[in-house]
Amino acid sequence: MSWYYRARAAIDAVAPFLVTTQQTNLALLVSAILKKQTLCLSELARAYPAPKERRVAAPKHCLLHRLKRLWRFTDNEKVDALAVQVAFIPHTVARLGHPRLVGLAIDWTMFDTTLPSGERMRYQVLRIAVPRKGRALPLVQLSYDRDHLPPERSQNQLEQETLLAVIEALPAGVRPVVLADRGFQRAGFLTWLEYRGLDYVVRLSKGACITEADGRRWKLGEEALKPGELRLCERVRYGLYHGRPRELFVNVALCWWVPKSRSTDPRGGFPEEPWYLATSLKDAKSAANWYWHRGWIEQSFKDAKGRFGLARVQIGCPERLSRLLMALTIALSWLTLMGLPEVGAMPRRWHATVAQRGRASVVSLALELLDHLQDLPLSCLPRSSAGG
Repeated sequence: MSWYYRARAAIDAVAPFLVTTQQTNLALLVSAILKKQTLCLSELARAYPAPKERRVAAPKHCLLHRLKRLWRFTDNEKVDALAVQVAFIPHTVARLGHPRLVGLAIDWTMFDTTLPSGERMRYQVLRIAVPRKGRALPLVQLSYDRDHLPPERSQNQLEQETLLAVIEALPAGVRPVVLADRGFQRAGFLTWLEYRGLDYVVRLSKGACITEADGRRWKLGEEALKPGELRLCERVRYGLYHGRPRELFVNVALCWWVPKSRSTDPRGGFPEEPWYLATSLKDAKSAANWYWHRGWIEQSFKDAKGRFGLARVQIGCPERLSRLLMALTIALSWLTLMGLPEVGAMPRRWHATVAQRGRASVVSLALELLDHLQDLPLSCLPRSSAGG
């Protein structure tokens, strides 16, 4: 794995709190994911280097020892998956050019897997990512057992604590815009965002109760919105509590609209129904534009499940899976950065070299470039790494 040394230098620079063996094993795991494009432990272990000098000419259990090394690292409770991923966030955002506003798409994906023992695991993975060029650059991924969430915290608390850790790690001067679908429309989450003064765009369900300043009450879906129309209802009360309007004031963007840049895209048709967006923004068009970006996280989940085999992973412990996802986050973030024009890693007309017809995703472009260069471009790695 020719890119191991650059991966190791980057990890050393970003995560000095890891001990030397942990840094080495993380670099090996990230390098193996990039090489094998899988999360199957036995396949990843095959990419690990074998000793140059052997006591036995042809050992029978060489792969077993490499697999044990990988297993021990993912089972190491001293490696905090969240802390490692958060440490990379300032460097990743810096490679995006320190944008003034950055979208943070938050979502869950779920899958079931059957272990070799026959036991069935029901996982859910929380991802927070930055939408970019049809994909979402992952910042944090954490896994949980759907049937046995941590007893001391609810799912709502897990979401909010992880999101807050990401926001606090953003560089100074970078303001987040939280993007979420209807799974996050609860009043408690919107209150949490408002309390912290965060910008957000969160989709609401049809039928939600809205109360205007003059006391008029109506439900989303009763506004007779027409295709192509945008409206903004400012400072309305969202939802009911014991039959009375909640003391939660939000802007609600009523959108049945497609941005001009996407109106000619044959892959994305006109929405079948309006979008109802709770937002801190003062403009309905801005809210709709931001929410279009949120959908790119769905494509990134498909990359993780399809190309990298997340849905087929055979790990029986959510903490171990989180450490594996920690390495996947690093690998995918570097690949996404490689494919972004603002980073400058792509040669001219590289897209035409990779895709003769249609569009290739930034991840596909980056994997082809990695295969071509046989190394990670320094422009996608943390600037503080060697040679950065």
